[in-house]
Amino acid sequence: MRYLSAFVILFTGTLLAQEFSCPQGETDVMKYFVMAKNERADKFMSGSENPIYTRVFPNRDFAEGGYWFWLKSASGNGFDVKAFDKHYVYMRSTELVWTDKTTFKRFAHDLPIAARCVAEGKPGPEIKIRDTHYQYFSSCKALKQSQLGTAVNSLDAPVLMDTRGNIGQVWTRVLHYRYNCDKAFQQCADEEQFCLGNGYGEWQWKHYHQGALVSSTLINNEEPGSTHATLPCADSYQP
Repeated sequence: MRYLSAFVILFTGTLLAQEFSCPQGETDVMKYFVMAKNERADKFMSGSENPIYTRVFPNRDFAEGGYWFWLKSASGNGFDVKAFDKHYVYMRSTELVWTDKTTFKRFAHDLPIAARCVAEGKPGPEIKIRDTHYQYFSSCKALKQSQLGTAVNSLDAPVLMDTRGNIGQVWTRVLHYRYNCDKAFQQCADEEQFCLGNGYGEWQWKHYHQGALVSSTLINNEEPGSTHATLPCADSYQP
């Protein structure tokens, strides 16, 4: 019996070591980036363009570190992979050819886009990144390298927004991902905006080039459904 007790203590201690919580007065922004665990098990977001199925590894709310998929179809064609640790949330990879999951683009180093813990009700700190090198992959193999100039990322304070979908009004933080900036982190040619709803994740996305809106998608309806699709190339998601 004493061996069983020792095992339980060891196992419980291991679990506790993996748990993560922000300091008092701060909030874990992961609850804005991904759909809550009790929802994502059998629900997804749909809208004007592609849907989003959310899969988080490890599948908890939330571990100290891990990664997640935003799958843009039930088959997994079209995807974003993002990562997180106790310091930041990061961009890792995205699809290249929509119909071929063995093609993708991946940052040479995970690109930090938001601090993991942010003061409750306040915006996150601005993050400036000089090294934005990324690689193109085809048939799961690296082909060539490119870069996006410098990047400047920021996360707005939460605002109650009307999604105009069946999830109604949702507390939302907007992520501003600016890239193709100059060496002084100014004059950014491109900006992507992600509307991130508390408990729902991304429900709207916009892309601006030289200040003009060039593309957008609205993913503002929660629907029943799930997918077991995965990504065939380990380099698209593994650390």
